Amino acid sequence: MTEDKFFERLRHDAKPLRYAGDDFLPARMAARVRERLNRPATVSQFLAAWFRPIAASLAAIILSLTLGLTWSASHHDIADSISQNPIEFAMAGETFGVGD
Repeated sequence: MTEDKFFERLRHDAKPLRYAGDDFLPARMAARVRERLNRPATVSQFLAAWFRPIAASLAAIILSLTLGLTWSASHHDIADSISQNPIEFAMAGETFGVGD
């Protein structure tokens, strides 16, 4: 390949920047995670765990209700305009009306 020692110099220069860690690091991290998982919940955490799903459910219900009422109102206006102004068409000499 090439005689350039760029990557060897780069590795040598970066060696002090590497984090080697110690032998006990994985054990300490696992113990810290276990301790946080086994810690009892505070009152505020307990209330938040119950309140968030209830609030999300209520928000979804309100959103669907709002969309449903809006859709219903817009379609109700269309139905009223059809019933007030019937559409008539003729076919084979007969006149038919829509909305009567």
